[in-house]
Amino acid sequence: MKKQRIHKGEYGYLRHQRKLEIAKTAVLFGLSLAVYLAGYITTGTNKNLLTIVAVLGCLPASRSAVSMIMFLRAKGCSEELHQKLLLHAEGLPQLYDVVLTSYDATFEIVHMVFKGNSLIGLAVDPKCKTDACEKHLKEMMAKDAIKDVRVKIFQDVPKYLNRLDQLRELSVEDTLKDAVFSLIRAISI
Repeated sequence: MKKQRIHKGEYGYLRHQRKLEIAKTAVLFGLSLAVYLAGYITTGTNKNLLTIVAVLGCLPASRSAVSMIMFLRAKGCSEELHQKLLLHAEGLPQLYDVVLTSYDATFEIVHMVFKGNSLIGLAVDPKCKTDACEKHLKEMMAKDAIKDVRVKIFQDVPKYLNRLDQLRELSVEDTLKDAVFSLIRAISI
């Protein structure tokens, strides 16, 4: 049975991507090490062209390591919380494991929903500055010409679940959902 790729915004994305980034980083550093060792073994010195190639190979490996560190730091949505969210967010357009970065901070939003021109999210990290996150999202939407969207980031799970129940009762057509979700996927890691 072939394993399905987990896409950005789906539950388990961070966990899946973390494994991929670790493997990619290990392969890239391993490749650079293999090139260096091949040059050293064949010439008996590290003053050869393959040493330069190996050092240059460390550039993409280092870039991959930075990405890997970002994914290692992000925690994602726990299984327990995921089960609670399933009950309250059924039928709502939703994203999981969204990690946004601004110049000042990183915001980890474990769950987001868009309905009735309201974008709501849940940040379980008590250090998350929800006001700054809301402002960042509004600025990004303004740059992308998405207007009239209310943004609210919750840190209190029961209040968030209550708001999800309220949104489920709304019967409105969302014309901005695709644009908002595309933007969020584009600006998150």
